[in-house]
Amino acid sequence: MQTLNHILTQNILEADGRYLSTQELAPLERYYESYQMRLEAYHHLRDRGDLLVIAALQKLAQTYPDLIRQHGPRCKYDMSEVLRYIALSVLRDDELFFKEQMMVWLDTILLAHKRNTHCGLAYRYLLEAIVATLPAPVSNLVHPYLEGVIQSLQHE
Repeated sequence: MQTLNHILTQNILEADGRYLSTQELAPLERYYESYQMRLEAYHHLRDRGDLLVIAALQKLAQTYPDLIRQHGPRCKYDMSEVLRYIALSVLRDDELFFKEQMMVWLDTILLAHKRNTHCGLAYRYLLEAIVATLPAPVSNLVHPYLEGVIQSLQHE
């Protein structure tokens, strides 16, 4: 897995032996300046991810107890994987990585199970748990990723 994000990698490849321009260096500077916050977000998601997923599924179980009894372990696995890739994407500052590595897989899984409404609600609850539990700067970094997941579930 590459460690740089898509934009930085592309700029380096296009430089082809020359120095990067000021405009091409700007994403690197933003990447460097935001690294500490992104690392903190990664650690929060890594350390609290299971608890956040469980909180979301417990809330979903209040409305759909049979669904959670039947599919709870699979939901937990899928949501944990999504959260793990969000954490990696936040750390890399790379939404394209998330879309390429996770969204295609998630779309395939959800299409097979045909549970988009329930999954959308579960991810909404996950977002609520993140906003309620994690510091605002961290939840602000995670928010666009989960909103993308939720939106894709609404369009299926």
